[in-house]
Amino acid sequence: MRVNTKLLPNSNFGWFCFGICVTATTFKIGNKIPGIYATLFLFQLLFFCLIIILPPKLTKYFHHRIPWVILASFLFLLFAETNQTLSQKLPKHFFRDFLKQELSRSPLSPFESRIVMGLVTGSTKEIPKDFKELAKESGILHLFAASGLHLGIFIGSIQFFGNLIFSKHRWLSILLSLGFGFMYLYVLNFPVSFVRAYLFAFLTLVSSLFYRKIAVSDLLIISSAIIALFCYSDFLSIGFLLSFSAVFGIFYLKPSLDQMFFKSNKSFLKENLTLTTVCSLCTFPVLVYFFHSYSFGGIWINYCLVPLAGILLPSLYLTLLLQSFLPSSLSLLLSDWIWIPASYLLSLFLKLFQSLSNFERAYKEWKIETTPLFVFSLFLILILWALHRYNLNHNKITNRLILSVLFLFFPFCFWQEDTSSLPILTQSGKGYFTITLENKMYLYGICPPHKRIALPKSNHPIKQILFESESCLQTVLRLQKKEKIKDVIFFETQVSPFIRQFENQGFKIQSSLRLGNDLTKDVTLFRFDGNPKEVNSLLRALKGSETFNSLQKWKGILVLDFPPWKKKEAKEWITYQKLLGISNAWKIIIVEDQFEISLFHYLTNPNLL
Repeated sequence: MRVNTKLLPNSNFGWFCFGICVTATTFKIGNKIPGIYATLFLFQLLFFCLIIILPPKLTKYFHHRIPWVILASFLFLLFAETNQTLSQKLPKHFFRDFLKQELSRSPLSPFESRIVMGLVTGSTKEIPKDFKELAKESGILHLFAASGLHLGIFIGSIQFFGNLIFSKHRWLSILLSLGFGFMYLYVLNFPVSFVRAYLFAFLTLVSSLFYRKIAVSDLLIISSAIIALFCYSDFLSIGFLLSFSAVFGIFYLKPSLDQMFFKSNKSFLKENLTLTTVCSLCTFPVLVYFFHSYSFGGIWINYCLVPLAGILLPSLYLTLLLQSFLPSSLSLLLSDWIWIPASYLLSLFLKLFQSLSNFERAYKEWKIETTPLFVFSLFLILILWALHRYNLNHNKITNRLILSVLFLFFPFCFWQEDTSSLPILTQSGKGYFTITLENKMYLYGICPPHKRIALPKSNHPIKQILFESESCLQTVLRLQKKEKIKDVIFFETQVSPFIRQFENQGFKIQSSLRLGNDLTKDVTLFRFDGNPKEVNSLLRALKGSETFNSLQKWKGILVLDFPPWKKKEAKEWITYQKLLGISNAWKIIIVEDQFEISLFHYLTNPNLL
């Protein structure tokens, strides 16, 4: 059956939601423009008058739909809560505690338990930091983030058993799966990818109860409008764009690729290949634009691991459910047996992942402007959609040409540019972090007495160390002697009693600037530990750096690394940023034990700011 590939909505309600999406997008892009509300209201009025004045022949196609768009836009401006701030959605505490209790009764190792926590809760904070970095470079971090894959498998598993139990009452199976799906959505605290997946499932299953089929354009637009109306902070966020772009590829590009690539072959291997390819292609522009990075090896790693994850997740759900119903006395006796299938699949998943990631991750980070790659990938997506939309993918020459361009696109992007001079966050912890840029190592914060900081492995040997705390003197002296580094700069924010010792060791003293003032020509990065005596000095440095750097692309980053008892006060810096005299040119980041979006991404891509 041919899939409806129109981008515009089919139903009146779809057009109503389209009006919400257009208004929300316009407001999201222009929210810093003074008078944006009045401008949008005025535009609606002028547009409505124009529709009335124009001859009916010119507006024949839209005259039943435009009123819905205008009404939706007006209602959005009146009732939508556009002051929401984007925050990380962590699972509910009672759900995490429940999982920890159940996993403590399982035969899994502590490492395997954390992996299971990450898979079930869809939170990357649950997995070890090193494993998280490896998963990011391998392109499978989405398996440890609440996504449509998790909810699809969860609802599909429940509906499978529901259809067996309620074989003559299919509506009961649908209500059961949607009810448990909403509970899963609630305990994970409504992450945007999960919300999108649940809306898809809800709209599709409910329409099937009435023997109706919802168009994919309506499905996308209605889901986007609901998120824009009730979760405005998540609308057009990175998670939103990644989730919807992957689904767009499945709906609009996969049918086109299926027609061009072994049309008569309906095997699982071919279906999985086209699915992985279109999802990789459609998420490419988002990842390149926001992160300046992409895992090319993730294409074939996902090809191998996602089907296995589709088997692993149901086994984990079923095992945790069975164990939770067992009395504690029986759980100790039977847990080893209950966990055999899930434990085997988990070990197989981890071993396969380790082998694939060690073989070749092909993780790439660009130091050059990625706009050409971004534009070309969008153009390729548009071409693939147009071929199927207008039924042009039956010509063998055209098919071979497009397939050649598609499969050469990824190797071309991978060999586009060397990545040796990017700033890299190499070591981090509470109270300190280090950044490597070419042959320089920036040592921010206080060196921990029980942490032995070493030089990072990089393509360029480290020839210069820059640090800001006298607590790092012993560490710097050790590195200087061991690695024979002659160029060391100490950024003196306060008069140090060790200043003579610094000078005797040949250190350069910098007292007029703070560490990170010249990190790159486009980015300045300062760290502040909450010392009240240095507040005035910090504010002067912020204003001085902003005045000195007049480039349009320049952005400033202020990292607040307060002690744990000052965490609330650190958050107040973001709330009262303007009252403190800090302009919007500065992005304030609060350091946590693990960065959800690593500091490196803020350094390499000012678009995130």
